[in-house]
Amino acid sequence: MKSVIDRAIRSALLENLSDLGPGDAIGVGVSGGADSVALLRAAVHVGAELTIAVHAIVIDHQLQADSEVTAMHAARLCDDLGASNVAVIAVDVATGAGTGGLEASARDARRTAFQKYSRDHGLAAVLLGHTREDQAETVILGLARGSGARSLSGMRSIEGLYRRPLLDIARAHVRDTVTDLDTVDDPHNIDEKFSRVRVRQNVLPLLESELGPGVVQALARTADMLRDDADALDALAQSHMSSDCAELMLLSPAIRTRVIRRLAIEAGSPANDLTREHVLMVDALLSRWHGQGPINLPGAVNCQRADGRLSFHKAHT
Repeated sequence: MKSVIDRAIRSALLENLSDLGPGDAIGVGVSGGADSVALLRAAVHVGAELTIAVHAIVIDHQLQADSEVTAMHAARLCDDLGASNVAVIAVDVATGAGTGGLEASARDARRTAFQKYSRDHGLAAVLLGHTREDQAETVILGLARGSGARSLSGMRSIEGLYRRPLLDIARAHVRDTVTDLDTVDDPHNIDEKFSRVRVRQNVLPLLESELGPGVVQALARTADMLRDDADALDALAQSHMSSDCAELMLLSPAIRTRVIRRLAIEAGSPANDLTREHVLMVDALLSRWHGQGPINLPGAVNCQRADGRLSFHKAHT
């Protein structure tokens, strides 16, 4: 087994964990696949340098008959690599897929498990093995949904509890570091009933074949640029928060619609269910006002224009 970790991955980890130090503990989400195993191997080495405990967290989605076998194999790998603690957590996402579909339900269940484990064990962060290709996939999925600049801005390297140290590193480079290990992909990560898997296995290879090998880098670069733009627009919107119709009409559409979205979310409309179409219907109460009635939003939130203001409130049930 290799005793020296890849220089690029080590450097990325040291930068990502620069705010942590002796006595801290982190988790690594491990599926058993090459990306997450490579991340764990490097994290264990860097953790030893920084005196940071590294926990391995294996999620069994229970979506395939042999998922438990894969999860236990991943756990043995984690133990062999020297994780200070290895946890296998089974989550139930087989029913009640919800508005975002089975893929979103699986992600929500996984994150709930990560958050609970982190609270119980005092983890400062959970590292995820997303690579540059994962970022490109996220941009393509955002394009397909038509959900705006924020969706196209991809994933952040640090986002609350979650950290993605490998986000600027190519998947092939990451996987080359664990060719000596018996990695095995979580069936959840290769099942084409999930849109991300179809993008990974079919769409990105086609784009690379037809447009050239720089597509992944270009998509990831686009995400970085759009994230900066979206952050700036969100900051402007935050500085202009108001429900006064006259004040809102003075704002550009890009800022005004962001203010509307925030007002709706603050009133209880779920962010994941609040679409561009919903926001534009509320915006019409300002830009195309002709006395129309209340707008129904997700989460049983209504918005109406009254006395020169937008009023968001929970509908009575």
